[in-house]
Amino acid sequence: MQLLEDLGTAGTILLAAGLLVLALAILCWWKPILLVRIPVWIITHTICRVRSLGRDNVPATGPALLVCNHVSHFDWLFLLAGQRRFVRFVIFAGWTKKFGLRHLLRWAGVIPIDKGAGPRAIVQSLRAASDALERGELVCIFAEGRFTRTGFLLPFHRGFEQIVKRTPAPVIPVCLEQVWGSIFSYWGGKLIWKWPMELPYPVNVVFGTPLPATASPVEVRLAIQKLSADSAVARSGRRPLVHRQFVRTACRHPFRSCIIDPTVKKNGGLSYGMVLAGAMCLTKELRPLLGDDRMVGVWLPAGAGAALVNIALAFLGKTVVNLNYTASREAVQSAVRQCGLRHIITAQRFSGLVPINPGPDVQMINLEEVNARITLGKQVRAFLRVLLLPRFVVERWLLGLHKHRPDDLLTVIFSSGTTGEPKGVMLQHRQVAANADSMIQATAARSKDRMLAVLPLFHSFGFTVTFWVPLQVGASAVFHVDPRQGKQIGQLCKKQRCTLFMTTPTFLRFYLKRCDKDDFATLRMLMCGAEKLPADVAQEFQLKFGVLPMEGYGTTELSPAAISNVPDQDMDGFRQIGNKPGTIGQPLPGITARIVDPDTLTPLPSGQEGMLIVYGANVMAGYLGRPDLTSEVIRDGWYVTGDIARYDDDGFITLTDRLSRFSKIGGEMVPHQKIEDEFHQAAGTTDRVFVVVGVPDESKGERLVVLHTALNGIEPAGLRKTLEEKGLPNLWLPRERDFIQVTEIPILGSGKLDLKKCKEKALEATH
Repeated sequence: MQLLEDLGTAGTILLAAGLLVLALAILCWWKPILLVRIPVWIITHTICRVRSLGRDNVPATGPALLVCNHVSHFDWLFLLAGQRRFVRFVIFAGWTKKFGLRHLLRWAGVIPIDKGAGPRAIVQSLRAASDALERGELVCIFAEGRFTRTGFLLPFHRGFEQIVKRTPAPVIPVCLEQVWGSIFSYWGGKLIWKWPMELPYPVNVVFGTPLPATASPVEVRLAIQKLSADSAVARSGRRPLVHRQFVRTACRHPFRSCIIDPTVKKNGGLSYGMVLAGAMCLTKELRPLLGDDRMVGVWLPAGAGAALVNIALAFLGKTVVNLNYTASREAVQSAVRQCGLRHIITAQRFSGLVPINPGPDVQMINLEEVNARITLGKQVRAFLRVLLLPRFVVERWLLGLHKHRPDDLLTVIFSSGTTGEPKGVMLQHRQVAANADSMIQATAARSKDRMLAVLPLFHSFGFTVTFWVPLQVGASAVFHVDPRQGKQIGQLCKKQRCTLFMTTPTFLRFYLKRCDKDDFATLRMLMCGAEKLPADVAQEFQLKFGVLPMEGYGTTELSPAAISNVPDQDMDGFRQIGNKPGTIGQPLPGITARIVDPDTLTPLPSGQEGMLIVYGANVMAGYLGRPDLTSEVIRDGWYVTGDIARYDDDGFITLTDRLSRFSKIGGEMVPHQKIEDEFHQAAGTTDRVFVVVGVPDESKGERLVVLHTALNGIEPAGLRKTLEEKGLPNLWLPRERDFIQVTEIPILGSGKLDLKKCKEKALEATH
C-alpha cells in the first residue's frame, strides 16, 4: 500500500499496465496461439460482431479442409473467430516475397502461394497443405484465389482438389456472408477508405455439411452459394423492415433529396424529412377512413403520390395492393375480389384519365380530398417532429412501428395473368427487405445515387427495387409516370443526372428511337429484366448511348430480383468479369439457384439444360388463397420457376426458354423463343416484330403460328427459306399459312409480352 501511495495515481496506472503486458507476454510465450486469439477477440467484439452457424460441422479433432469464399483481407480473422480450432491457411499472394513476409507467415502457420511462382513452387505449397492434413490439422484455402470485386463468387481454382487427392479428408464449404459491404471489402470500389455502414459490423460465418474429398470445384462453389442463401434466410427475421429503415434514414438525413417528381415539384425534389412528415400526416388522415381493413388498394401511377401512399399504408400496418391500371377490367375486378378490398386510394386527376370499375361495395378515396384536410400547420408540426425528436421516438412512440413483424404481409402483387387468371403473390416484410438487401449489395447502391424509377408500383421490380431500395440507403428516386415516353425519360435522366436505371428490353426500344445520345451519359448501371434482352438491342443501345444494358432475371414470386449481370470491375490490377452477354448473370448475394431435371428435380451438371429453381429469403410466402398452386411451385423452400436454363463453369446462367413456351410436335419439344430470335435475325430488326404461339392441331397435336406486324416487303416464304437454309429442323418451321399479320404485338404495362392475348389472336385467326 505504501508503494502505491508513493507512486501516486499516474504511477499506479503505469504499473498496472506493465503487469498486464507482462502477463500477456508470459501467456503468449506459454501458448503462442494467444498471439492470434487475443487480437481476434478484441476486433470481433468491437469493430465486428461475428455470428457462427453450423460450427458443429467442423470436427473437434482430425483432418479437414475448409474451402471458403474470399471477400476481404480479414477473412482469416472471421474464420478463427467462428470456430475453436487452430487453422493453417493456404493463401494466394504475390506480396509475400516482395515484402519479405514469407518466413513470418510460415512461422504463423500460413502456407503462402505466390501468384507468379512456377508450377514447382505451387506444387510444393499444396504438398505442404497435404502434409498438414496428414498430421490431423485443420487447413483452409480460399479457392477463388483473389478477393471478389463485385460481391459475386469468382470461379474456383482446382488447387484444393490436389490437396485432398494426396491426403483424403472431408471438404467443408464455408461462406463468409455480409462481409461484402464492410470497410474491409471492395464494395463501392474502395478498400478500407470508406465509412462503415454500421458499427459493430455484423458478419456471419456459415460452415456447411462436409463433402467428400472427390467433390468438384463446381459442387463446392454451389454449396457455398447455398450457405449464403441459408444465412440470408436465418437472418431475415433480424433485418430492419423497409419502412422502419426509411424512417431511420429520414431522421438521420432530413434535408437529403428523397423523391423527385416533375409533376409535383418542378424546381426540385422532396427531401427525406418532407416525405416522412407527409407520410405521417397521410397516416393520421387515412387511419379513420380505412378502419380495420386488412388490405387496401392503390390506383396511382409511379410518382410522389403513390410513394407517399405506399409508405403511409406500411406505417398503418396495412397490406398494400397496387392495382394494375393497364390490365383488363376483369383482371382488376378479380384482384379486388381476391383481396376483399373495401377501399381504393386514387387521385381524381388520374382516375379521370384512366377510369376504374372495381365492382360493387368498393369505396374510392381521392387523395385530393385527403390532402385538403392536411393544413400547413399540420405539415409544419410533423416536420418539426422529424427534425427535433430522436429517431426511436418517431419510430416507436409516434408511429408504433415496433409492433410490426417480419412475417406481416407488406403487399400483394398480382402476376401479369399472361396464361390465365392473375394470381396474387403474397410478399411479407422479410422477403421484400431481403431482396432489397441483395440488390443493394449487387448494385453497390449509395446515398449519392439517383434511381430513375419509371416502372409502375404494381410491377414487383418497380415496388421493391426502384421504390424501396433507394429509400434504404438514402438515395433519390426520380419518378416518371409512363415508361413508354422515351423522349421525356431521356431528358429527365440527363437533367437529374441519374446513375441507376432498371427497365425492360421493350422499353429500351422506345428510348433507342426517341432519346438523344447524351441522355443516359450519367448512368453507371442499366439493368433489364422481365423478358429476354436481345443481343442486337443491347449492342445498339451501347453504340448510341455509351451504356451497356445488362440482363437480369426475376419473377414476382421472388420479390422479384434473383439473378443478374453486373458491370465488370477492374481494381488493383485484377479484372473480375461480372457481365456475360447472352446470360442472365449469377445469383444475387444471399440467393442460390440450381438447374434440375423438370420431372424429378434432380440437380444436373453444368452445361446441361434443365429447370431453373431458386432458393433464398426472397421466395414469396405463397399465392393468395391458393395453397394448391403454392405447393406446386415451392418445394422445400425452392421456387420452381418454370424456366429452362443452364449453368456454365463460371457460375453464369443462360436462360433458353419458358417451359410454357414450348410446343410438343411429333414428340419433340420445340422452343418458341429460339424461333422468334431466328426470325428477328433473318429480318434484320431489333424491334419486336414476331411472336410464336402454339395452337391445337388435329394431326400433330399442336402447330406453330407466327403473329407479326408489317414486314415492309419481306415475304414469309423468304423468311422460312432463310431459316431452312440455316439448318433449323422442319418441325421448327411454321407453314406459310400460319404467318398472321396483326396491327401490333400485345404488350403488358410491365413491358412483357401479353401471351394470353397473343394466344387468343392466334386461335381467332386459325379457327
